[in-house]
Amino acid sequence: MAKTRKKWLSILVTLAMLVGLMVPFAGPAAAVGTAYTPITVPTVEDDTAHAKLGSFQIEIDPMYSSVTSEAWIELPQDYEIYQVQFTGLGLDASNAVTRVTFTDQQAVNKVVYEESGKYNTFVTVSDKTKRGFKLSFSGGNISGQKFRLLVEFTDVKVPAGASGDIKATIKNISGQLVDGSVVIGKIAGGGLQVAAVDTDTFSDAGGYVKIRLEETVAGKLNAKDELKLELPDGFEWGDVNINGGTLDDTKNVGAKIIYGTLGSSGDVSKVKFISDGDTLKMSLVDDVYKSTDKVAIDFWVPIKVTDTSKAKYGDVIAKVKGDYTVSPSEIIVGTYGEYKATVSAKDSSKVVYAGQHDQEVSDIKITEAMKESLVPGRTITLTLPPNARWWKIDDQRVDNQLKPGDSVDEDSGIKLVFKGLEGTDDRTAKFTVELASGNTGKGSTDKAELTIENITVDLQAGYTGDLVVEVGGSAGVSGRITVAKVVNPVTVTAEKTNVQLGKANQVAGKITITEQGAGAIDTDDGKRELVLGLPSGVKFSSKPEVKVTKGDIEIDQVSLVNDDRDLKIKFKDDSNEASTIEISGIYYDIDRTVGEGDIQVKVGGPALVITDTEGYDKDKDGVVDKAFFPGDDYVVKVVNATVVTPAPSEARQTAVFTINSTTYTVNGVQSTMDVAPYIKDSRTYLPIRYVAYALGISPENVIWDGVKATFIGQGRVVQVTPGSAILSINGAPVTMDVVAEVVNGRVMVPFRWVAQAFGAQVDWDEATQTVTMKL
Repeated sequence: MAKTRKKWLSILVTLAMLVGLMVPFAGPAAAVGTAYTPITVPTVEDDTAHAKLGSFQIEIDPMYSSVTSEAWIELPQDYEIYQVQFTGLGLDASNAVTRVTFTDQQAVNKVVYEESGKYNTFVTVSDKTKRGFKLSFSGGNISGQKFRLLVEFTDVKVPAGASGDIKATIKNISGQLVDGSVVIGKIAGGGLQVAAVDTDTFSDAGGYVKIRLEETVAGKLNAKDELKLELPDGFEWGDVNINGGTLDDTKNVGAKIIYGTLGSSGDVSKVKFISDGDTLKMSLVDDVYKSTDKVAIDFWVPIKVTDTSKAKYGDVIAKVKGDYTVSPSEIIVGTYGEYKATVSAKDSSKVVYAGQHDQEVSDIKITEAMKESLVPGRTITLTLPPNARWWKIDDQRVDNQLKPGDSVDEDSGIKLVFKGLEGTDDRTAKFTVELASGNTGKGSTDKAELTIENITVDLQAGYTGDLVVEVGGSAGVSGRITVAKVVNPVTVTAEKTNVQLGKANQVAGKITITEQGAGAIDTDDGKRELVLGLPSGVKFSSKPEVKVTKGDIEIDQVSLVNDDRDLKIKFKDDSNEASTIEISGIYYDIDRTVGEGDIQVKVGGPALVITDTEGYDKDKDGVVDKAFFPGDDYVVKVVNATVVTPAPSEARQTAVFTINSTTYTVNGVQSTMDVAPYIKDSRTYLPIRYVAYALGISPENVIWDGVKATFIGQGRVVQVTPGSAILSINGAPVTMDVVAEVVNGRVMVPFRWVAQAFGAQVDWDEATQTVTMKL
């Protein structure tokens, strides 16, 4: 019967006393239960008559002697088991090894492990079928010990069409061999893999690629079948030079077996590489050299550009074809392009301040599309717009630190060399491309990226927007790049009043100055001040109030200078938190030389603008040769007052209000109110809004904020709060003998307090019940 059967099961049992595999455990168990753990999981092909699969470990912790543990172990449908090897750790102190081999006639109740000494333990295999068998454990004195057994499937038939993981299934029959499954192998997906492990960016002269050919299972590469790599139109393969079986990555040449072994002591010379135009073919010289262990082969191969009209710029993609099932189906073997370089800003979101000095802008990168794109000896120029000047390049001042001939960056065998500033206003920085030390070639050894770092500029006050650098020169690099966003260091807002010519002590609107960011007001450790400047013919009547309403900047001193036309504000130090400064209580003296229209206040001073005095010191004598932007000493103008009419020599207003009448007259001209004066508790109440109109205060200077009414005019600021007896005149409180009231939405105040508030003369006519006011 043994002679007629084609396939038999042979189980090789190795009983090895291996200390690292199973250890007797005298104390309490560290873990309770049974575990199946994969040890080796090889990749094999389907339709293999004799494949060596992997192994798994059975661990029982603790093992009890009271019961016999049995399980059925089998492989998937259509697999056939020819040989299984068991390796266990004996439990006696002698570490004796017993090896037993048996055929399937012996497979009925065959003891494959026996320790008949101290522990009296047995492992038995029985009831063999083509794809499975029963495994039994018993131990007379093993109770409480840890037991391990290694199961190796050393000879198995793998059926055609098998795929995925190969699992051994364990089905419990009794005892501690619980249900489970474990992966002992994987079916290879195709057998060969190919990859480009080192690619090149090249031009019309062509390039090189290093390719790896890898078996997923041993013996896949053969003499009959060919693996083919096909290039797109316009490209062809050069010949593979195996270079004696060695790789020289510096010269892009050679071939080598990275791992694995070819049969009959074959080396890489037994692999055929045939370059046939756009197709590279690979196979073995003879099947005797089929690998015994799966191999991986690296080799360099040239790529030639044969037709520039068909060769397309970009990635060069080779299609993977031939007689094998190979993954992937295509690979990128290089990048084809033209000789050029691009320029870019590393961070164009940088924010810099107009009018200020040494402002950091973005680094500038010059990048080759491929090696040798930048030709040594050719120039690159960077030109700033008229509102900017170079201050530092490579963290060195361009006027007296960075010298012509200094290198600012080096990469891939070339360097960028500063040649100096050009033009009448020194806005153009010039550089040349040069070979680095030790480079004897025509250009870069690989595509280079040259970076100009640590760049700062000085900026003209009042000019905001993108800071754009114009790129030029003979190196073929051109374009426009944004290196920063220019903003004013502060924003300024103002309230606005109407004023008249020839009058002193006229109220003007409040001015609010807010930093764009912390330290935007550059005090230079308290040595620089902020200045508000008035136009000719206007001066401050008195020193306004200056206070910080937000942030942590601290005011040191406030003073009037330049014949009271300039308000100078000194600070103790820069802010650490963006701050807001409020200037209030502003009064102007306006002479008759001022024309009608807005009064524009210049907001500047060296804390905001320094580039009107800053410039180059090329001779290093500590004196600026010439200021960059002389005369540009402010960042913004703001309007806080408007001259509305010339002041007559004797301006006079006469207003008449009648009790219980909504009609009043101003200089004899009748007008209508929406509320009438009245008498209450011997007090005659007038609507203060209409009194203000009658005395020449314009509607825009009458303000109601929901809590109090404010009236600005006649050189005064009057504030009244309904329900309060406090009347404020230019900030000074005056206590009335009654509180202000609201009638029909209008604030009502006794007329004598109104007269005092606006500085008017007042008469009361009992007979006509009229109040007459003159201003």
